[in-house]
Amino acid sequence: MTVRIDLLSKELDKLHRGRGLNALGVTNRLGPLLSALIFGDNEPNESLGRGLISAYLFDAARTLQPDLERVFLAGLAVGDDSPYLTTRLENVGIELDRSPRTIVRRLREANHAIAQVLERRTRISEDGNPLIAKGWYVDRIESCAIIGDRPQFIAIRDIKVTHDGVATLCESFSVPHILGGLDTAEIEVEPIEGCERLEIDRYSASSWLLTMHLPRSFRTGETHRVGVSVTMPSRNFIRPYNALAPVRRTRSFRASVRFEDDTEVKRVWRYDGVPPPVIEDRQPTAHSLTPDDDHIVVADWPNIRQGLAYGIAWA
Repeated sequence: MTVRIDLLSKELDKLHRGRGLNALGVTNRLGPLLSALIFGDNEPNESLGRGLISAYLFDAARTLQPDLERVFLAGLAVGDDSPYLTTRLENVGIELDRSPRTIVRRLREANHAIAQVLERRTRISEDGNPLIAKGWYVDRIESCAIIGDRPQFIAIRDIKVTHDGVATLCESFSVPHILGGLDTAEIEVEPIEGCERLEIDRYSASSWLLTMHLPRSFRTGETHRVGVSVTMPSRNFIRPYNALAPVRRTRSFRASVRFEDDTEVKRVWRYDGVPPPVIEDRQPTAHSLTPDDDHIVVADWPNIRQGLAYGIAWA
């Protein structure tokens, strides 16, 4: 913890320099720890970020002694829009009747105290659930289902890294619970892009956990594409839909289904953000889809909500 506090103090020190919070691109000036604490798994947004940073740090500053709070806010250029940190510190020194050397020391003390406050407020027990591990979100996922004698599902994820050090991704997939069970060995899971190694673990009668090992450790702000293919033993092992109900932040989703020539399909429809159990009811919606000449249907959702289900179903 001491190391993190020291690093946070240094990041606060860098944030004070120049115009402080008034600097252009202030969200990009945040160090990786401050960015992770303030924005979490959300991408820093310049239009809203300045206000969020200000609110976060102002609230922490209220815990300081009055003189330290005044010096800290002056460092951020609050109440003094001078473009130079040295000028702002000189001005607050005159106001508090303290020497420049004392004010610089007080600013360091304030930064260390703020770092301690931020660490206490954000320090939580690590959650062992790999499906909600922090550090990345899905910018877009494209899921292609090929429905034949051995159905194949291909998922391509474009991810955005929000914390340094992301080297593995964990996601789940589900198949129906069939009498007699389905052995993991009967499912073919293969990495097809951006993934060096896959691990597959069963954690329920109908669900599996995929651990995708990336080719390297990724840093905050980087993007990466990962592709995985899942092939089932027969059509009897799938439900008639290609759907997504994201538990992790996901921006957009595209689903497609290609029916092999001998696949009989009477009706195809889409789900546009429904509670996941609705899909299991297999009730057609009013949003029908028609396969093209190549027996393919496609649906796209530019914005999706976490926890709701989207996809294509057929009967």
